[in-house]
Amino acid sequence: MLKIMRNKGVAKKVLWVISGIIIISFGFGFGMSRYGNKISLTDSAGKAFGKKISIKEFRAKYLDSRDQAMMMYGENFKKVSALMDLNSEAWTRLLLVKEADRRKITAADPEVITYIESIPFFQRDGEFDRKTYETIIKYSFGREPRAFEEGIRDQIKIMKLFREETIGLNVADETVRKEYERRNQKVEVSYCLVDPKSFADKLTLSDKELQDYFDAQRQDFLEPDSVNLQYAAFTIDPKASADDKKIISEKAANFYLKTKSSDDFSAAAIAAGAQVKETGFFSMEQPETDQNWPLEVLQKVFEAKTGDILKPVGTDTGIQVIKVSARKPAFVPTFNKAKNAVKEKILSEKTLAMAKDKAAEIRKTITSRIAGAPSFDAAIADLGLVKKTTPFFALGDYVPEIGISEDFSAAAFTLNKEKPLSDVVFTSRGPVILYFEALQPIDEKKFEEVKKDFTASLYEEQKVAAMNRVIKGIKEKAGLESYLDKIRL
Repeated sequence: MLKIMRNKGVAKKVLWVISGIIIISFGFGFGMSRYGNKISLTDSAGKAFGKKISIKEFRAKYLDSRDQAMMMYGENFKKVSALMDLNSEAWTRLLLVKEADRRKITAADPEVITYIESIPFFQRDGEFDRKTYETIIKYSFGREPRAFEEGIRDQIKIMKLFREETIGLNVADETVRKEYERRNQKVEVSYCLVDPKSFADKLTLSDKELQDYFDAQRQDFLEPDSVNLQYAAFTIDPKASADDKKIISEKAANFYLKTKSSDDFSAAAIAAGAQVKETGFFSMEQPETDQNWPLEVLQKVFEAKTGDILKPVGTDTGIQVIKVSARKPAFVPTFNKAKNAVKEKILSEKTLAMAKDKAAEIRKTITSRIAGAPSFDAAIADLGLVKKTTPFFALGDYVPEIGISEDFSAAAFTLNKEKPLSDVVFTSRGPVILYFEALQPIDEKKFEEVKKDFTASLYEEQKVAAMNRVIKGIKEKAGLESYLDKIRL
């Protein structure tokens, strides 16, 4: 325990920058909150570097990762925590600490003290305050000081590990300019689309062909698990007072605690002052969107059993208590029910293949014609195709009628006056052939104005890329195996 800090609290005005391992992973993990008394902390949470990792060791790293996230996001932590996979963060942290230890990287007590004293959470009037520190650690973090401080020690070791890996990084002026040009130059191209739909009327499909395709590809037409939900909506007026909001929140909580799956959910909800609604059957692939439930809630819905009632969920309009009223397991429909879907799928595949072949022929024709001086416009007009021209656009921009297409953008920026014609490029609308029109150069004055900040930003990007390479390499070397999904309470 770092008694020196807690007893003396040597205050220092140090700007605190969180860096290191909080790398947001979108997804939904097992969650340490599910560990209960039936789980022994000596049980294995997984295996790394050929050795078993106890739940106790994993839990410590999980709480350290949570602490870092709480300090990073402050009062917004609850909002973003549902989108974080803290299990993944904990495994990453554990592996990085083991790698730091292997390299004999250490963090002395004075470094831990300085780091903690610099954290704004624990300061008053810009200086470290011991009482504030102890109160927050105990009541907000729910941690013992020693455990929290050892987590900070690990954080410092990880930061040193990353520093070793990034100390030699630099961004040359030439690299800065090329990257700025890549991101800010704009191009204008013309293109012609070979629309797969134009081939549909050339195809006829027999019932036997449809049946044979269905028999061979049955799993492609699998109807996924679906659920039907009832939910009690406790509406809260945005202008309601804090006391009124509290009363409604308590009503929702009491309804959840008292209502059992055997009760008449609708009657109980109405008696509690809520509106009752039903979603109808929907799947995870095509979720019920009217309520904008977060993915975490939908995941819990699909993990629940028929009759289960979920904990109250906060929404934009108030609080909802959800009951899983019915479930339908995944099934393959009969051919007659799937017939239209089968027809659409075959037509889509065949017309796309025909469009690809046609586009390849068209490109050969255009190539030979423009070599003899005729313009792209004349070449495609002779072929009965329509030329379309984009506005100037940058990499990643939305292109009218094409949308956001990485392949289209990438192809456009490889073209120039010497090489004006692209290969066949595939988009969501079908294959296209691009022709270079013009390049809009960067604004030199603006580049000079932002060069310093852009260089710094590029350097940080390279650091992050280097750190991610370190993490990936360590994970590959560790051969991590997680047993968390196999643990059942």
